[in-house]
Formats: sequence, structure tokens, C-alpha cells
Amino acid sequence: MDYKRVLVFGAHPDDELGMSPAMALMASRGVHVAVCIPTNGSEGYPKPEWKDSIVQMRAKEMEEADKVVGISERICLGIEDMGLTNDKETFKRFIKVVRDVRPDVVFTHGPHDNHRDHLATHALSKEATWQAGQPVSTDLGEPWRTRYLIYYKGVQDRQPDIQLDVTEFAHIRYLASATQVSQHTLWHRTREDFERQAEEVRKSDAQVLESFWFSERMSIPYLPPLSGE
Repeated sequence: MDYKRVLVFGAHPDDELGMSPAMALMASRGVHVAVCIPTNGSEGYPKPEWKDSIVQMRAKEMEEADKVVGISERICLGIEDMGLTNDKETFKRFIKVVRDVRPDVVFTHGPHDNHRDHLATHALSKEATWQAGQPVSTDLGEPWRTRYLIYYKGVQDRQPDIQLDVTEFAHIRYLASATQVSQHTLWHRTREDFERQAEEVRKSDAQVLESFWFSERMSIPYLPPLSGE
């Protein structure tokens, strides 16, 4: 793996944790892993009494997850849940994120989903990754061409292009989920459940593969190197 910097877009706090084993793998190899969350998690409260505190709760949960996974940088745009729209102002903010991070690879949501924020994140991040490399809107930073755009979720019409072996870090998915206490009601699990499963997975010899899809169709058994086509 010859990546130096990667950028992961997740629509809401915790969406990015779907690829937490891969992020942990990259972080262990010295890759700068940056995460951009456009929304603030404001609608993710399972109890009415949490409505006024859920944003702060989820911010603390993100900090805890960063330590577990090895995330180097987290960028939060603070847009209200269910209010992420593909307008000019928001699009330019996405372009600036790409230019500021200057990633070798962008990971993001795919095109198939029921949630409006997930679909908006897909559309915004895909176009912004391309537009960030064009000599336009240079007040947003120096143009930066990202080598690959890869989906880590939200693809239903084809088999994965990459099956990455993340066995060594598979337990990280459950430890990261354990930090997201505000969402445990939604997932019908407890922190103890996740921690117990993490330990079971850590002790297991079973191979664990993580699936990824190129935005453009290819098929290889590893994350593509920057040095090759």
C-alpha cells in the first residue's frame, strides 16, 4: 500500500465506521486517514429528552471512535440532519475539503440508498472529487487531482470490485460501534454486546473481507497502488 493520505466521507456521525477495519489497517501502515462528516447528527436521538443534547453526545462519540480506529483528522461541516442538499454553497464546501486534505484516494457512499443525506453525500462527494482537480474556484485552495474514488457502501447492482482482507482489524468494527452509545437503541445492541463480539472476533481465525466498489468498473483483489493504472 503506497497511500499517504485518504479521505472518507460519511453522511452522518458513525456512517464511516462501516469501513473502520480498513481505516485501522491503513492507519497502522502510516496512512493519514481523514474523515469528513457533513451533518451534525441532530436527528439521531432515540429518546425525546435527548433532542437538545444529541449533537454534543455524538461529537464526543466521534472523538472516542477516532481513538479506537486511528483516524488522524475529522472534519465536521455541521449541516442539520435531513437538510444536506446539493446546492452551490455546500458543493463548494466539499471541494474545499478535498483540496485541503489532498487525498490519494476518496472513499464515499455509493448511489443506492433510501436516506436523503446518504444520497446527497454520494452526489456531492463524487462531483467534488472531480471538480477539486480542475483549475476553477481557486479561492477554495490549489486544485488537487485524486487518483481513485471508491465506494464502501450503497452499491446494489454489482458484485464488489475489491475484497480486502481486514482479518487482523475486524474486531475494530465492533469496538468502534461500542463508542456510539446514542445509537445503540437503533441497533438493538448494548456497549457490552459490541465489546463481547469484538473479543470473539479478535480471537477467531476466520478470514474477514471488506467490500469496495470503484466508481468506474474494475476488478482487482487489493486496494490499487498509486504507481499503477
